[in-house]
Amino acid sequence: MLDFIEGEIVAKGPQGLVLRAGDFGFSLKVSNQTLSALPQAGSRALLYTDLQLREDDISLYGFSTEEERSFFTLLTQVSGVGPKLALAMLSAYPAPTLKKALVTGDLSSLTSISGIGKKTAQRLILELKDKLDKEMLFAGGGDGFGAVAAGGGEGDAGQAIEALEALGYTRSEIMKAFAGMDLGDMGVEDIIKLGLKQMAKY
Repeated sequence: MLDFIEGEIVAKGPQGLVLRAGDFGFSLKVSNQTLSALPQAGSRALLYTDLQLREDDISLYGFSTEEERSFFTLLTQVSGVGPKLALAMLSAYPAPTLKKALVTGDLSSLTSISGIGKKTAQRLILELKDKLDKEMLFAGGGDGFGAVAAGGGEGDAGQAIEALEALGYTRSEIMKAFAGMDLGDMGVEDIIKLGLKQMAKY
């Protein structure tokens, strides 16, 4: 199975790109995020790949980062979300922003994506929220959430989060409070104080 392709970009367009690797030219479907991150035609690039085999279609998808590819795979595991819709989601927003919307239950952002109605958005949140909030809190996800884990290590962040949950705050509220924040070298007590201060604003 193809894990990645490295070669020369032959052509770029709104539907994807063509990448020459050796004597082969690969047509890859990519998100707007990946397309804008890649250099111009004639330059070399490396794309992580996902081959989708369906009864009526065989398509090769390309991603500029492994995070985008793994999130694409996760999205396609949700009932009713195929590769085309998953790619449309990743074209509308970067992966970290989408993860934030799913964890915080941001229906307005999700339904602003073409092809996603309220029911689909709710299904996405229901099926992915629990998988993503742990990843974003402890694995150092993007868009500020990784700062929670980075602020003194997983142990400190975990203790602070557990303390806030014990006070009655939900995981979504905690995620929202720390979104986009750099906690630096803050310890457990400082993280808790900051969290309480942020959530008092809501």
